[in-house]
Parts: sequence; structure tokens; C-alpha cells
Amino acid sequence: MLMLKIKQMVTVGLVLSLPTMLLSQSPRKFFDAATKFEKSKNYEMALENYTKAIDLDAKYEKAYPARALCYEKLNKKTEAIADYRKAISFDPKSKEMYYNAGRLLAELDSNASADVLLRKAIDRDKGYTEALAIEVGVLFKLKDFKHGLIVTQMAIDDKRTALSLYNHAVNLDSLKNFVEAEKFYRNAKLTDPKFSAASVALALTEVKLNKADQAMKTCDEALVKDPNNADLFYAKSVVHASKKDFQNAINEITKVILSKPSVKVYMERASYYEILGQQYTAVSDYGQAIKLDPKNLEAYLKRAAANENLQNFKASLNDYNKISTLASGDEKISAIVQEAKKKIFELSRENVKPEIEVLSPKAERNIIKVSSDKNELVLKGFVKDENLIKNMNVNSGNATFSADSLNPGFTIQVTDLTRLNEITISATDVYNNTQITQFKLEKTESDKPIIAIETPVASFENEIFIDNNGAEVYIQGKIKDASLIESIMIDGLIASFNPTNLNPEFSAQVKIADKNKITFAVKDIYGNENVQVFTINRSGATAGIDNPMGNTWVVFIENSKYQSFPSLEGPSKDVTAMKAALANYKITKIIHKKDMTKTEMEKFFSIELRDYVKNNTINSLLIWYAGHGKYVSPTGYWVPSDGKTDDEFSYFGINNLKAAMQSYIGKLVHTLVITDACESGATFLMAMRGGDEEKRCDNFELTKAKSAQVYTSAGYELASDNSQFTKTFVSTLNNNVEVCLPIEKIVKKVSAAVSQAGNQAPKFGKIKDLEDEGGTYFFIKK
Repeated sequence: MLMLKIKQMVTVGLVLSLPTMLLSQSPRKFFDAATKFEKSKNYEMALENYTKAIDLDAKYEKAYPARALCYEKLNKKTEAIADYRKAISFDPKSKEMYYNAGRLLAELDSNASADVLLRKAIDRDKGYTEALAIEVGVLFKLKDFKHGLIVTQMAIDDKRTALSLYNHAVNLDSLKNFVEAEKFYRNAKLTDPKFSAASVALALTEVKLNKADQAMKTCDEALVKDPNNADLFYAKSVVHASKKDFQNAINEITKVILSKPSVKVYMERASYYEILGQQYTAVSDYGQAIKLDPKNLEAYLKRAAANENLQNFKASLNDYNKISTLASGDEKISAIVQEAKKKIFELSRENVKPEIEVLSPKAERNIIKVSSDKNELVLKGFVKDENLIKNMNVNSGNATFSADSLNPGFTIQVTDLTRLNEITISATDVYNNTQITQFKLEKTESDKPIIAIETPVASFENEIFIDNNGAEVYIQGKIKDASLIESIMIDGLIASFNPTNLNPEFSAQVKIADKNKITFAVKDIYGNENVQVFTINRSGATAGIDNPMGNTWVVFIENSKYQSFPSLEGPSKDVTAMKAALANYKITKIIHKKDMTKTEMEKFFSIELRDYVKNNTINSLLIWYAGHGKYVSPTGYWVPSDGKTDDEFSYFGINNLKAAMQSYIGKLVHTLVITDACESGATFLMAMRGGDEEKRCDNFELTKAKSAQVYTSAGYELASDNSQFTKTFVSTLNNNVEVCLPIEKIVKKVSAAVSQAGNQAPKFGKIKDLEDEGGTYFFIKK
């Protein structure tokens, strides 16, 4: 029993609390809050609270027009219309709700729906000025001029103004009641003499009533009050035209164009020009109208007709084709266009044969030169003709071309060239004029062009070395070929070159971001093509990041085969062994030169190596020479492959090497020259001064101090052609387990081994006359 009483008490408590809960959520509370938000122009919050009021009570009438007004403030016209319609359901007699809904529908150009609601607003108040004003515009858009007369009369009865009289006249004018329209236009003008629109309409109506002189007077009187009114100039041009004074009509309408250009006035002036026989000027004005309205069919039709009169049939056909596109599905327009095209086709008939021109490969005197090893050929060219080409044939087969284009280009693939001596191409235009041209095939050389890249550095292994991480690279080079070059493409882009030069130089700016290769495609005028892919090596860009010696390059000069001196086998083996040993060390780039002549050596050290150093920001350079050497007191020499035994002038002097290096040595931090040359005597002795103590690897400050060092040996014993010098050098590199290896340590081991073998001791020291700050050359292990 106790539990039952408790349950009953709880139930009664809940029932008693419901009115309080409902009161706290009453629609009025949200409505009042919304009103405050609206007054502070916080329409979003006002809208939210009006909506909450309506959600609590869907029959809360005054919330709907209030919310509709907020929707209007937020430019939500469709939602506002819905709320005004809801308000009408609560109060069907409210003219304001009909008016507001109709007004917004008119703004949305929903004129039929707007008309229904505005009529109801006006039915509830015949003098509803605002509703009458909007309904006049709606009815004019709906072209309901009869009801428009009723509404405009109501507007006049409500308030007789120049505008209400003018609107009534417009409806009369539209119903072709020009006599009555004239009266109301005149009354509008008299009511407000400054209302220029009434004067314009009155003058145009007077023209319709054949009162040209009165119309001119109307225009002149209005222009006194408003001397720059473009509409009055237009009306005056119409008056002049009605009097057949087209020159003055043009003068007046030109004033309109200067201040207020439109399709209408350009079309009007063009018609005047046509009447005066000035067809070219008319075409220009129709063109201006088309610029303002690219879909104006009337402008295209009139321009097409004007061009036809000028016998400019191509332009006329272009316009008719445009009309066909714009008026697709319009049978009437289609019939006009087809008839015009037939007429133009016959008027354009001629008997001139087409001209066939082959552009690629270039044909001279109807001779096409083609590589002797090719069995297929792609011909490209065009057919020149005043009219469209109907068909093309090549050796009895069809060619690919555009039948809708004048002077069309063509592409022809010819196969089985080994059996052909000539190619026959025929072209026939739409008037059946046919040209048949025979091209003789002449077989030419079949060598592919040779691609030589000069900038940036490129190796024989098709590597391009980039010394920065830039997104683009400037490429420069030269093409070698027995024939003229037709095209040079780099990664699909056309390189700059002179096609009239044999072996032309080329250049291009190429994007290399996110690329690891660059493709070169070079084709000569006979179709011989060379496609080469070069790998991008960016090691130079990061060479100094983890290498204390920075960007490190090695140059091997290997002279083995001589014209006058005994040939050597050792240099080749030793350079190969050195390259293998250096593979374990941080070397950015190795350049390997073989059997260099004196001229080549001079060019390399004076120009090529200089450019390598400058363009690639080389920090450390090792030059290794292996070959014959000579010492003719007091000068040491390297012997070029073309050096003569009895001609000192044919040798490459060490002084020449130093002189060449002085032009770019300032760019380098470390320079090490090693020469392993037989019969060299004291080749580098005169270039040296005292040697250094062995440097330690834990003192990397030495990598920042400049060094210019030389290590020279009288290496090759002709009997065995075997260099203990290089053998020990390679062994020291290979057996090294330290992070770095200073040259002094190598010198110590090599000199000991060479001396122990009973050979002349190598010499090590600084290069005289080259800057040296006490640094040294370290070989840094990978």
C-alpha cells in the first residue's frame, strides 16, 4: 500500500509540472527573442527563433510573415514566398501577403505565378499603388497587353503621373493602337517635360503615323532639355530613315553607338549602310553585333547575305554553317541555309586544279630523298585550293586529311619502299578538279645523327652531371650528321637550332624536377633518327654534404699507343686497377682520356678541364697521368700519342700544365697531380719544393686549407711494362680500413716499395707557383 501511494504521488507531481515545462518552451518566448534579434539585424538568429516558435505551434500566425521578412533579408526569396503563402492561408483577405508573394515571384521572373497573386492583391485594393506598379511590368513581360490596359488605367485612376500615362501608352502601342498611344505619350510628356522616355516613344509613334516632321520636332524639343540622351538620338535616326535621309540617320545613330553601343543600334546602322550600298561597312557592323551577342541568328543571316552580295562566298558559308549549328532543329532556318549554300556553291564554281605540297620529308623538284635502309615513310604536307578537297589518293590508296578544312593538311604512310621508285598522290576538289603529282624516290645515306652534349657535362656512358638541385637545366650541344637536321626534341620539347646549317648547335631549357633521365630524339631530313636516353646524375649537387673533400673529380690520362715512341700495355691495366680501387672512395666523377695528342692535351687542360671545374663547382681534383715522359733539362714533359722522339716541341710541357691550371686553380681547394711516366727523369722535380709530414685523419681542418701537391715516378720499366708505383698505390687503397687515407700515408708506402724494388725513388711535394695553405689530399672511404 505504501508503494502504491508513492507511485500515485510521483504521477501527480509530473502532471502538475507539465504546464511549467510548456511555459518555459512557449512559442511567444521564441517569437519575442526573434524580434529582438531582428531589431539588432541579426537575421540568422532571428530566423532560428521564429522557426522554433513555428515548430512549437504551427498555427502561430504572426511568426510566418515575420520569418518571411528575415528570409528576404538573407536573400532566400523562395523560402520567403512559402511563408507569405502560409500567412495567406491564415488571412485570405490580407492584400499585403498577396502583394509580397507576388512581388518576390516577379523578382524571380516567375511572371505567370506573380500575375495570379498580384491580381488578388489588386482585387482587394483597386488603388494599391505598389501592386499596380509591379503588375504593369509583369503583364508587359507576359505580353498580356489587353489586361495591361486595364491595370494601367487603374494606375492612372489611382495617381495620374507621367509614368502611369506612359505605361498605358505602351500597352496601346503594343496593340498597334497608335492614335490613342500618341495621345497618352503626349500627355505623359506634358505632365513631365523632362521625362525623355515619353518623348522618344512619342516620336517613334509619330513616325508610325507618317508624321515625320512632327516626330523631328518632338525629338529636337526634347534634346533642348536633355542634349546627350542616346535614346533621343536613336529616335531621331529613325525619323531621318523614314524620310529616306539615310546619311543623317547614320550620323545620329553613330552618336548612340559612341555612348551606348548595343546589338540593336549596330543592326540598325548596318541596315542603313546596306541601303546606301556600303556592304563592307554593313558587314563590319553586323560583326560588332555578333561580338555583343554571339548567338544572334539575325545578325549572322544578314552578315551572310551581305558577304554573298560582296561575292565573299567563303565568309558567307562560314556564317551559314554557324547558323546551322545555332538553329539546329529549326526547319525554316535550315531550309534558308541549304538554299543559300546551293546558290553559293554554284556561284563559286571554278576549274583550277589543287596544288599538292609535301613538307616532310622535304621534296625538291618533286624528288623525295629517303634513307636507304627504310622500308616505311610518313609523308606530311597540305593541298592548296580555293575550295574544299573531296578526296585524296596515294598509290591507289586513300590518304588521311580533313575534308571540312580549306587547304587541308594530310598524313600519308607509305610502306614497302624497297619496291617503289616513285609515289603518286592525287587530290580532287568539290568541283571535280583533279591534280595528280608524282614524286620520285631517291635513296640517301642511312647514318643516324650523332648527339654531342657540351653543357652540362655528359659522359660516354650517357650520364649528364647536374651540380645543383634546380628544377630546370640549360642544355647545349651539337649534332653531327652528313645531312641537314629536321628536328631536335628533348623530352618532347623542340630544341632551338638552325635547320639550314650542317652539324648545327642546339640549346634548350629543360625541366628536370622529379626526373632521373632526359630523352633526346634527333632526326635528319631523310628520316634517319637517333634516340638517346641520358641518365641524370645529381651526385655533384650533394657531393660535399657527406664528403669533407667536397665535390671530388678524378682525371685519368692514359697514353698507351704511340706513333713514334714504343707503345705501352701497362697504363691501361694500371688505370683499370686504379678505377676499381677508387670505387670504394667518395669520388663524384671520373674522366678517362686515352691516347691524347698534343693538341688534345692542350685543349683539354686549357678549356675542357677549366669548364668542368667552373661549371661543376669542383672542390678536389686528382690528375693521374700514365704514359711516356721526358726530361729535357730544365723542363719536364708528358709525351702525347703523336709525340716525336727527336722533337721536343711535340711534347706537352709541365709548365704548360701549370699555366693552364692557374686559370682555374683558384676555384679548387685541393689539387693532386700524380704522374707514373717511364723515362721521365726528374719530370716534376723543378716544379717541387720540400715535402710534408704525414697528415692525420682526425684533423679534418686540413680539408679546408688549400693544397697543391704532386707525386711523380719514373714508373715503367720497358722490359716488364709493370709499374710497382701503381701496384703499391692500388694495394694501399684497397687495404685501407680507415675512414680516410691521406696522400702522405700512400706516399710513404709507395716510395718504400719502389725503392726496395731497386727503382728510382718517386718524388712528392708541393707544386711550385700554385697556391698551397698547408692542407692535404684525403681519400675519403664510402
